[in-house]
Amino acid sequence: MVEKDTGSGFDVIAIIGVGLIGGSLGLAAKQLDLAKRVIGIGRNEQRLARAKTLGAVDDFTLHASEGVANADLVVVCMPVSYIVPTIREISPFLKSGAIVTDVGSTKSEIVLGAESVISNSAHFIGGHPMAGSEASGVEAAKADLFKDAAYVITPTNNTNLKAMRCLIDFARNLGSRTIVMTPEEHDESVAIMSHAPHVLAAAALRIAHEAELARPGDVFSLAAGSFRDLTRVAGSPPILWRDICMSNRKAVTSTLKRFEDTLAAMRKVIEKGNPTEIEALFEEAGSIRESQMENKT
Repeated sequence: MVEKDTGSGFDVIAIIGVGLIGGSLGLAAKQLDLAKRVIGIGRNEQRLARAKTLGAVDDFTLHASEGVANADLVVVCMPVSYIVPTIREISPFLKSGAIVTDVGSTKSEIVLGAESVISNSAHFIGGHPMAGSEASGVEAAKADLFKDAAYVITPTNNTNLKAMRCLIDFARNLGSRTIVMTPEEHDESVAIMSHAPHVLAAAALRIAHEAELARPGDVFSLAAGSFRDLTRVAGSPPILWRDICMSNRKAVTSTLKRFEDTLAAMRKVIEKGNPTEIEALFEEAGSIRESQMENKT
């Protein structure tokens, strides 16, 4: 059970987009008593009604202007290309002092755009909970989705410090590990840890498919744990990854160049055929994983 910080809850939280992430936020806010009321906002009445039935929201509306009017915290849980337009749409209806955040997996473009369109009386702070699952939709939502997960907060020189403190407390009350970094630092990091690996998964599948066309039945029939683990993320919605690559293309392309250089260097070691040097490649990788990741997953 996550222990709640005293006095860090909100009267009203509005969640725009009540899917896996938005639904999980709603469930957690309600179960952990982080809000007196949670309002779901979306375009599909049946899905919103389902979210209410599942306990992710207390009420819902199809009209964003109504949903955010009394909200102390507004969380925009939309695909990255919709986040800034959504904030522009709701900005005139935000109450004074309202905190607006997002859960987008890229930050530089979103933060810059959101700060330029948000009302002067409200506060925007970029956020990215590093949590999710292969499933989607509010049916897959879980109140403990954010427990022990990293929750990145990306302030700028324009950020209201009191509002940021409230958002940090909220994230911690979800059970998350809060990490504060600039939007640029965030985008460089997730390009390495998430975005470029999705591109590599797509590349691995393309190579396997080409080989399968040349030798039907000889390639995918051998797919086992390592290939399935490597390519699992390729099942994510293509539109989602299109928008992420567009929004974070500078960091993604820079990271892919680093991958190309590293793979070229490793290829040369393998071509050379020195068993000691080849073993060292994998020994180094194992040591890095053990020291940097084993205690963080």
